[in-house]
Amino acid sequence: MGTSLGGKVVAVADIGSASAGFAVFRTGRAPQLYAFARESLPFENRSDNALATGVVQALSTACEKALTEYAAQKGPRISSSYCVVGAPWTHSFAGAALGELKREATITDAMISGLAKQALADQKKIDASAMFEANVVRVLLNGYATEEPAGKRAETIRVFTLMSDCDQQVQNGAKEVLGKFLPGTPVIWRSGARAALSVAKRLLGDGSYLIVEVGGEATDLISVRKGILEGRDSIPQGVRQIASSLAKGKPVEETVALLDMIERQQSESDAANELEQAVAKFEPELAHIFGETFAKLSGSRKLPETLVLLAPSQLSRWLSRFFSRIDFTQFTATAQPFAVTSLSAGELLPVAQIPSSFADTGLALGCALVNIESDS
Repeated sequence: MGTSLGGKVVAVADIGSASAGFAVFRTGRAPQLYAFARESLPFENRSDNALATGVVQALSTACEKALTEYAAQKGPRISSSYCVVGAPWTHSFAGAALGELKREATITDAMISGLAKQALADQKKIDASAMFEANVVRVLLNGYATEEPAGKRAETIRVFTLMSDCDQQVQNGAKEVLGKFLPGTPVIWRSGARAALSVAKRLLGDGSYLIVEVGGEATDLISVRKGILEGRDSIPQGVRQIASSLAKGKPVEETVALLDMIERQQSESDAANELEQAVAKFEPELAHIFGETFAKLSGSRKLPETLVLLAPSQLSRWLSRFFSRIDFTQFTATAQPFAVTSLSAGELLPVAQIPSSFADTGLALGCALVNIESDS
């Protein structure tokens, strides 16, 4: 029934801004990745509608490739599937509600559920018609975080929630694809924000940090305060836009690869020197673009100093240097530069028996989320 070596075999789909991945994964203490595929759209200008259609088709292709590979292994039946949908297709918001009792009383699940519904009703930014997920991320009893609040006694309850809506064209298309390739298999939907929050919490604890996830067509920014989403925004600057700005008219893949070689000090060609000069000219513009979003996110409270970077491996070295070197101190709570932690696919999900070249941070994040939820 989809179990093996103490875990469950699940399918994990990841829908990014301009690509989609699909993996067959076994959960447990010794998780294993059986098969995976990522299909990326060619880097070119598209309308939102064309982009949505493209990522759904990319999901279909990735599903077919990964499931064909898994079928050849004759592994256990897939018991369920997760679909993680990231920016710009999902929008996530924080919610909170406070319950004050007249006297100390035993906390019940009904009390927590009622406050969660209140938090949802109070959140006016969410598109209720496209509601994607709503879950409780933290409960404070008498001001203290409590993992299992039901049954404990308290006078005050504060409930924090995460709510997301989703682009209906993308979600409906993904439902159709997953229904075709995995008929009768239940699908569990998650936002990219929820995946990033859950995995960062497992790796970094209930700290405060700014998550910056760079995709093909957009970058997602999530401000986390003591393990709770405080703010989220995205900017239309992804791999394509950044590479196109650095080397106009040249293939994006070529520019990204050369930039990685420069960072590793593996190229001293004329093309490399030209790209280095272009980077020096472009960085102030990119700093201004990110600075505008940092200003919005830090409007009510300054941003955490720790920046968690999730980016394609070929860009991670340069972006790590960029965020730590550029003066963004006006936006941080400590007035200090960002301390950048770049997480690779292997750090997100240490899995045995996969190629050492596996560098799909999106699928690694999705699989790590599934493993965390399977363990809870």
